[in-house]
Amino acid sequence: MIAGDDRVGVDAVGLAVLKEVGANAAIMGHKIFEQEQTARAVELKIGAESPPQIQLVTGDADSAAYTARLRTILDLG
Repeated sequence: MIAGDDRVGVDAVGLAVLKEVGANAAIMGHKIFEQEQTARAVELKIGAESPPQIQLVTGDADSAAYTARLRTILDLG
């Protein structure tokens, strides 16, 4: 489950999940914040503008390990 109060941050994490499982070429071929919809949202200043602004919160060790992988993907794009 992904939840948050930052629409751009939630979308960015969703894209990181898709990249983690190996999504289609359109998603894999661009960095997260270079994706058309995400880049436009950043221009409109409606949420996070870069990966460091996204806080990942978990409730257990397994989730923490998974979010560590997602954090790497977010940071790399």
